[in-house]
Amino acid sequence: MGVQDALAALLTREAEAALLREDPVRLQRRYELSDAELAMLRGAAPDGYRVTYDGVRGKLRSAVAARLPDTVAELLGRHRPLWEEFARGLVRRPQPVERPFGMWESERLTAWLATRATPRLAAYARYELARAALAHDRDAALAARAAAPAAPADRPPGGALRLSAAARVGTYTHDVTAGPPIGELPAVRTRVLLQRRWRSPVVRAYRIGDGTAALLEGCDGTRDAGQVIAVVGGDRARAAETLAELALAGLVWPRS
Repeated sequence: MGVQDALAALLTREAEAALLREDPVRLQRRYELSDAELAMLRGAAPDGYRVTYDGVRGKLRSAVAARLPDTVAELLGRHRPLWEEFARGLVRRPQPVERPFGMWESERLTAWLATRATPRLAAYARYELARAALAHDRDAALAARAAAPAAPADRPPGGALRLSAAARVGTYTHDVTAGPPIGELPAVRTRVLLQRRWRSPVVRAYRIGDGTAALLEGCDGTRDAGQVIAVVGGDRARAAETLAELALAGLVWPRS
């Protein structure tokens, strides 16, 4: 606790602002404030808090929109009360400078929407965050630049296989690749492969079937192609062809 926590509470919760007016000693104990810090808070004019509050909300919106532009547009356009509730409740703390701008706030919004938003909006926010995280992942960028060594298309690569750091596999309750508009996303369970690229667009998304997803998830660095195929089951020839295609695309690499 401290003056930053107290200020954040005063900016986002009317009850705390009322406590400052009516029982400042109680507020002081709650946030472990010094007499000087309490005097500073009490000396600020109400209009000053409002200006600061509006500024904080504006910065929050800019930060989240930098990473989740479609999600923010949907919230402001069709679910504004949800956005207002989130903005009132979020206590923003200084984040490590190495974090991409807006990522911390976007992670909190996505987690918050998972329990409060419509399934479509919650699923799309998680998808958009996954894209943003992959786009700013250093290891993914290095893997995309290096690319996988080309493998013959008629056979899978040799050696133990691992999923490239430039790839992510996710499962969603809706076809998130079809949006926006987010409100019209088909309610179909969808497996999505995200690939970090070294050219534009930086991140590509592909709908994949359960079989391809199982092959990708089986490439954990402990199994060769034959073992991955055996674990997944099904058409072995088709699975071998798919693994070769994934290797050529730089999504599956022989373990180094």
